[in-house]
Amino acid sequence: MMKINRIRMCAVMILTGLCIQVHASLPNVVVIYFDDTGWTDFGCFGGAVDTPHIDQLAKDGMRFTEYYAPAPNCSPSRTGLLTGRFPFRVGMYSYRNKNTPMHLPDSEVTIAEVLKTKGFATGMFGKWHLGNLEGPTQPTPDRQGFDYWFACDNNLVKRNPHSLHRNGKPVGKTEGWAAQIVADEANGWMKKQTSPFFAYIAFSETHSPHDAPEELKAKYAAKGDVRRRAVYKGMTEYSDAAVGSILKTLDDMGVSDNTIVFLASDNGPTAQESCEGLRGKKSFTWEGGIRVPAIVRWPGNVKPGSTYNDPVAGIDLLPTLCDIVGAEFPNRHIDGVSIRPVLEGKPFTRTAPILTFFYRTSPAASMRLGDYVLIAHSDDETRKKSHAFTAPDMPRIKSTKLVSFELYNVKDDLGQETDIASSHPETLMTLQKIMIDLHGDAIAEGPLWDLPETKATTKAKPRQKNSRREQRLRLAP
Repeated sequence: MMKINRIRMCAVMILTGLCIQVHASLPNVVVIYFDDTGWTDFGCFGGAVDTPHIDQLAKDGMRFTEYYAPAPNCSPSRTGLLTGRFPFRVGMYSYRNKNTPMHLPDSEVTIAEVLKTKGFATGMFGKWHLGNLEGPTQPTPDRQGFDYWFACDNNLVKRNPHSLHRNGKPVGKTEGWAAQIVADEANGWMKKQTSPFFAYIAFSETHSPHDAPEELKAKYAAKGDVRRRAVYKGMTEYSDAAVGSILKTLDDMGVSDNTIVFLASDNGPTAQESCEGLRGKKSFTWEGGIRVPAIVRWPGNVKPGSTYNDPVAGIDLLPTLCDIVGAEFPNRHIDGVSIRPVLEGKPFTRTAPILTFFYRTSPAASMRLGDYVLIAHSDDETRKKSHAFTAPDMPRIKSTKLVSFELYNVKDDLGQETDIASSHPETLMTLQKIMIDLHGDAIAEGPLWDLPETKATTKAKPRQKNSRREQRLRLAP
C-alpha cells in the first residue's frame, strides 16, 4: 500500500511539474483599449501630446500604422475585438444605450473564454458597453469568461466617477481620474495572480465629456492650444500615466518579459485634428473612423522599435492569441486571422478582407484588401435615421443592399481624395463581389432584436454632483 501511495505521489508531482512548466511557457496578456483616440494623438504616432509611457511601449515593441478597429464606434468595436468576428455578424449593429435589448449574445465566445481553457485567470476593467451590468437579462463580464470585473455600463465621467461595479455590486463614488482608478484596480488584481492572466483594461478616455487636471490644461493652453484641445491633450497625457502604472506593475512583478501587451483605440476620434491626413472621423467608414493607433510588445518575439506598414485588424486579436497559446478556435466562423508571423518577423500575406459596415452613416461600408479600400453606399442612406437603435432600423439593416462603389489605393492616396473605380474596372468588380458576398453572409447570421419603436428617455437624477453628466453618457455613442 505504501508503495502504491508513493507511486501516486510521484505521479501527482510529475503532473504538477508539467502543469507548472506549461503555465510558465504561456505569456500573460494585457489589452489596453482607449476610447475615441485618433490615429495621430500619441507622441509615437506624430501627435503633439506628451505620452512618454506609450512612446516607450512602441520603442520596446511594434507600431501598426495600418491597424483597423473592428467598427467606427464603441459597442461594435468591443464586440469585434473580443470575438474575432465582424460585429454585424454577431448582432452588435450600433452603440448600445441602457434601454436597448441589443447585447453581446451569451452564445458568443470571447478571448477570456478561450484563454480560460488554457488555465488563464481573467479580469475585465473599465468600459464594458456590451450589456447592462444590472439585472439578469444581459450578459455581464462574468458570463463572458471574466473571473473578476470592475466595470461600467458605458462611459465614466473623468473626475470622481461613481458608476462602477465590482463583480456585480455598485462601488459608489470614487476619487481620482477615471483611467488611473481603472488601472489601479487592474494592477491590484494582477499582483495577486499566480497563473497566466488576461487583463482587459478598457479606458473611458478619450471619450467625451473631456476633462483633465488643471495643470495639464494650463500646460497645453500655454503652448497655444485652444481650450477644447488643451483639455483633450491633458486627458490624453494623464491616461498615458495610467498606462505607465500598468507597465510598472508588470516590471515590479517580474513578468514583463513574459507578457504580451497590446494597446489600441476602439475607433476614430470625434475631432478631425486627431486623425490628420485621414478622411473622416468617428462613426464613419472612411479611414479616419477606423484606422487607429495600435502597438504590441512581446519581448523575445516582437522586434523592439519595429513598424508594420500593412493592414491588420482588431478582429485578428482572438485568432492570434489562440495561435500563440495553443487554444482551439471557437467552433464558428472567425473573420480575423492570426498575425503571429507578423509579430515574430516572419513572412505574412493577408488574404482575409477587413470589412466595416455601419448602417447609420454614409458611406455604409468599407473593405480593405491589399493596397485598396472599396467604399460602398447602400440603398438606405437617404433615410433619416434616429441617433438611437430603434425598431425601424432592424428590418432595414437586414435588407440593406450595397449599390454604388468607390475605389481608393490608400498606399498612394491616404486621404482618399481620388476615386479610381473607373480606371481600375477589373479590381473594382473583383472587390465588389467579395464585399457583397461577405456583407450578405455576415448580415444573414446576425440576430434580430425586439427593439422599442422610439428612443426611450430617462430622467436625470440630480442628487449626485455628476449624475446629469453620467446620465447623458449612457445615451451617447
